[in-house]
Amino acid sequence: MEADNLEDSDLENGIFPPGDLLSDEPPLETELHLRQLVLLIQSLEGWWGDRQDF
Repeated sequence: MEADNLEDSDLENGIFPPGDLLSDEPPLETELHLRQLVLLIQSLEGWWGDRQDF
């Protein structure tokens, strides 16, 4: 119970940055980003294919 009250008060009294921050970085939600993630995952699956400890 006490932990729930702490979280509620933190949300009410917390300071959050605005959601519309300006950035010169490319967006992460592009098709290129998705392809890079898929390539990374496929590479790791191939490299770790015979491992059972993860």
